[in-house]
Amino acid sequence: MKKLSLLFVLFALSFSLLAQKNAVTSAWSYLKDGFLDDAKKSIDKAELNADTKDWYKTYYFKGQIYQEIGISEKPKYKALCTDCLDIAYEAYIKAIKLNFINPEYRNLDLTSETGLMQFVKILSAQDEKNYENTEALYDIIGNRFPALSNAFINQGVSKYQTNDYEGAYTNFEKAVMIATLSFKADTQLYYFASLAAMKANKFEEAVQLNDMLIQLKFGANDDERVGIYLNQAVAYKNMGDTVKMLGILEKGIEAYPNANYPLVIETFNYYVNKGENEKAFEYINMAIEKNQNDAQFYVIRGTLLEEMKRKQEAQSDYEKAISLQPENFDANYSLGAFYYNTAVDTLDWADKNIPINKFAELDKYKDIANGFFRQSLPYLEKALAQQATNVNVLSTLKTIYYRLGEMEKYNEISAKINALTE
Repeated sequence: MKKLSLLFVLFALSFSLLAQKNAVTSAWSYLKDGFLDDAKKSIDKAELNADTKDWYKTYYFKGQIYQEIGISEKPKYKALCTDCLDIAYEAYIKAIKLNFINPEYRNLDLTSETGLMQFVKILSAQDEKNYENTEALYDIIGNRFPALSNAFINQGVSKYQTNDYEGAYTNFEKAVMIATLSFKADTQLYYFASLAAMKANKFEEAVQLNDMLIQLKFGANDDERVGIYLNQAVAYKNMGDTVKMLGILEKGIEAYPNANYPLVIETFNYYVNKGENEKAFEYINMAIEKNQNDAQFYVIRGTLLEEMKRKQEAQSDYEKAISLQPENFDANYSLGAFYYNTAVDTLDWADKNIPINKFAELDKYKDIANGFFRQSLPYLEKALAQQATNVNVLSTLKTIYYRLGEMEKYNEISAKINALTE
């Protein structure tokens, strides 16, 4: 009787355990048949049960179920949870840990570099005695993780396209982590993450990602590689580290001499803003050397030359820009403004240096100034034809027409300004 009683107890315990593990099996069956809501109910129940809450297979199936819910387009399944992919990821991690027979391995931090290295070491040993089920382990690593990483990438792209850069970066970051665990990390993914980090103002994270991309020489061509150097420089600038910013700009300029002008212009702008015009002049010369038919660069250099009081050279650059691109607004406005400012400077010099009773002398300089005003007119009028509501151009022309006594045009311009500013 005692033996029979003992056998009955063992049978009851075995039946109870089998019944609870059947909940996991049922969840798997529902998943295969596409009943994701029932699969979720069964696996959630199994996770709470004492007999299956520490079983690797519970979380192996849970990861698959939540992953399928997370990528489903059916409204009734999408409504089951808002963070299904995150739950799937956590379930897979737990499944990997619980699949280890050695209790020590179950405490690995797979999100840390140290834990990841130890994980690689365990896998490299290829000892099946380390795992309860090697098939499940390698299925997670080789199949489930890559698919989950792609799901996070798709979510990241969607958020990026809707300007949710914080959300985009979070998804790309998770995709990177999962891809690393599956040993299938794609440099394109690091690039996506770096762009999102830049947009989300996560500059320290962007620096780490860009550094990796630079080391790998990522990019389909030199223009794309230069773009990564530029992003890195901008990240350093936003972090307040101008030394590293200039260092990466110089490195990129040297590495890609045939595509470096974005880096040259960024360096030029830095020195202009610092008031170091001589250094800025070096870099705009480099830009022109590589882009000798770009009118805008001559306008930029002309403006800098004016700042440096090298007026004749500035005039030559504006004229060169117009010869290359006659309809260039900046070139026409800059040359017109050059003649206008020369006229004003002439009048100002005469006012300060010629006695008020020297009428003939004053008239001579007035005539010289009016000559410069007349020289400015065709360029400013052309600029106005290109930007008819530009108040700066209108105001300058108004002054010139008044100085030259062209009152009909003066009144016309005045009316336009009043209409724009009322």
